[in-house]
Amino acid sequence: MKSFSHRLTLHIVIALTVVLVTIIAGTTYLASRFTGPLIEAYFEHLADIENESIEKMLHDVQVAVHNSIDEVAEDMSQPDSVFAALTSKLQLNPQGILGFGVGFVPNYYPEKGVWFEPYAMWLDGRIFTIQNGSAEHDYFTHEWYVEGKKHDEGYWSNGYYFEMGGERVLICTYAKPFYDETGRMAGVYAGDLSLDMLHDYLLSKDLKANTEGLIKVPHKLEGNPRQWVRSVIVDKKGYFISHPDKGRILRDNFYKGIGQKTDTIADRVVSEMMAGKKGSAELVVDGEPSTVFYSPLEKTGWSLVVILPKMRYYIVVFGACILLSLCLLTGLLAVYIICRVTIRRSTRPLQILASSADEVAKGNFYAPLPDIRHQDEIGLLRDSFGNMQHSLRQYIEELKTTTARKTAIESELSIARDIQNSMIPCDFPHLEGLEMYGSMTPAKEVGGDLYEFFVRDNYLYFCIGDVAGKGVPAALVMTNTCGAFHLLAESESEPIRIVSRMNDMLSRDNSMTIFVTFFAGVLDLNTGHLRYCNAGHIAPIVDGNPLPVESNLPIGAIPDWNYTTQEADIAPGSTIFLYTDGLDEAENAECQRFGKKRILEVMQTASQQPRPLIERMTQAVGEFVGDTEQSDDLTMLAIQWKKKSSDL
Repeated sequence: MKSFSHRLTLHIVIALTVVLVTIIAGTTYLASRFTGPLIEAYFEHLADIENESIEKMLHDVQVAVHNSIDEVAEDMSQPDSVFAALTSKLQLNPQGILGFGVGFVPNYYPEKGVWFEPYAMWLDGRIFTIQNGSAEHDYFTHEWYVEGKKHDEGYWSNGYYFEMGGERVLICTYAKPFYDETGRMAGVYAGDLSLDMLHDYLLSKDLKANTEGLIKVPHKLEGNPRQWVRSVIVDKKGYFISHPDKGRILRDNFYKGIGQKTDTIADRVVSEMMAGKKGSAELVVDGEPSTVFYSPLEKTGWSLVVILPKMRYYIVVFGACILLSLCLLTGLLAVYIICRVTIRRSTRPLQILASSADEVAKGNFYAPLPDIRHQDEIGLLRDSFGNMQHSLRQYIEELKTTTARKTAIESELSIARDIQNSMIPCDFPHLEGLEMYGSMTPAKEVGGDLYEFFVRDNYLYFCIGDVAGKGVPAALVMTNTCGAFHLLAESESEPIRIVSRMNDMLSRDNSMTIFVTFFAGVLDLNTGHLRYCNAGHIAPIVDGNPLPVESNLPIGAIPDWNYTTQEADIAPGSTIFLYTDGLDEAENAECQRFGKKRILEVMQTASQQPRPLIERMTQAVGEFVGDTEQSDDLTMLAIQWKKKSSDL
């Protein structure tokens, strides 16, 4: 005789089989109807992503040309100076730009003759300059020059081959008219983009689509290029300027390939692509029925085309149906096993309850309990165990949540400290006549002290600051202050302008009323002349004496405050020592402060070289406070200026 659990399991599985077979049949039909549109939507989205990426590459070239053309125009007093200007601008664009060049109008520089085309290009990680123009290389007839002169807003040429380092490189050019300081057209300014970069990008997308995406198929089909999903770019006349088969680039024409026979759909596709429209259509491409998705690259007049062969489409549809059926059958098998085990356990409630009690005693609070439908003594005992499990689980989950939150907060603060430390410069310049060293020790995981410096045009721009408050809010303000100083000092040379603009930036929407004591200085590395502006910060020490400073208000306190610039001459060999109040206000166990007197005493006995000075000051304050917990951020910066050997 069969057991009750076996008979009950068999009845349930038979009922489920009937239901699932019906579901499989209906689902297979629906999958065949709706998988197709899903795949088409996927590849239409893929085409949009590729389009946006290529548009960005083209936009980056345009921005680089627009940003550099005026600066190159300012440095063309001599023909040879153009090479240096082009090289300088190309160094700022190590990626994306193959080269910058200028095609001057005939005889613009009489000494250079009719053709003068200075060009700077990247080759093997280095920049080379050449003069391309000649009777053999008559750029006056090239598309980029002819059309570039006509388009003040800029013009993208079609693709063409360019001799570079003994190799032919496929490129396209973005060109703009080039004017001298008198407003006279001097020629055409051009930035070149390697089409190999577009080719490699599309090839990587195609490889991913053919091996990882929705249309992954058996390897036996991957050897036929006509059955690959592939992305191509066609120019304004329909010629390929990017194709998986490089032999077809600039040789085969997409428009002619799909319009060999009378086909109104092909004619419509060609018309829409030439008009810069977006769409999709069913076409025969390279002899293979396919769905094509096309969209314009508006900056150039080109079109991006993604070709989806129908063979892959059908494989995906049928594969999806088979996969769905296998999943449902697997689910049916799982249901059978679960029912069999569950029903058998339901016939042995006492044994399972005893086993569950042992598991709970071992700490497994998720041990299964028997499903008792009758409210007898066993049912009451099962309910008691259930309540106990629930209470224990809830307690453990709450304990895990509390522990996880605490761990997450500690981890985030540790990461924040690492990020903040990475923002404080630790690589000090090694220049003749200049030595620097600095350190920052926050009182908490993150702090509000800062220092920043960099050298520009043989001037040292430096600052030190202390944000009112501690912890995360002060660290955020410190980050903004560092970024603002570095950004403004890149273009401003006067410390009063830098501090005033930083004050305006920090005062805006300062709902938390957080301010920053700040000192900014500009040191002439040739003469030792120092221009500085103080905003409520402690006066730096030079040669054992505080530097005369006007107190002013901290930045961020009141907008539009009138700050003042002060000046001083630094003697050769003198050291400028800057610090925050975490140094002189450091307290020991008796609540005594380190104080300015001790700072001056240390400076009188310590070496005046920046690093030994700061290390000695750190040691002195450490010995003074002992084991007392640090109460404030401690930041120091030392700058020693000496005359260069060439000036002696």
